Amino acid sequence: MKHNLNAFRWCPNKAAGYLNAVIGVFFAFCVRMALQPQIEDALPLFFFQINTILIAFLFGTGPALLTVSLSVPLISYFFMAPFGEFTVIDSRDLRVLFVYATYTLLVCFLVEWLRREQYNSKMAMLVSESRFKLLVEGDNKIRELLKNPPHKPKELDSI
Repeated sequence: MKHNLNAFRWCPNKAAGYLNAVIGVFFAFCVRMALQPQIEDALPLFFFQINTILIAFLFGTGPALLTVSLSVPLISYFFMAPFGEFTVIDSRDLRVLFVYATYTLLVCFLVEWLRREQYNSKMAMLVSESRFKLLVEGDNKIRELLKNPPHKPKELDSI
């Protein structure tokens, strides 16, 4: 089947996705901040990655990129030592942020591709069903015509 050019429209409400992205980052931040005394600098990315993957699955790449851009400064300021201040980023911090950004972006684009293909298959199924219904209706009409041929008007019989 030909590729559906409207596959990027699989998410009906992208504006809600951006709002949910901001709310999701806030929620991930709150959960991580509540666990900060117990886990300190371990798993600084975990809750933000889960949020970004969920946002990518539900709303697409745009809102997921927003979560990444909001999460990176929050992670580096609040959850990487020294806590609560921006300092010179060392190689460890740079690796953590690089891994977070690349891993999350890769997952976002793969999820977007998956959702577009899912949308394409759904549209192909709907087109196939409608074509099948038209075929059955046409077949029934032909069968009816073969069983009961239309009567010629009496005026044509005399010609």
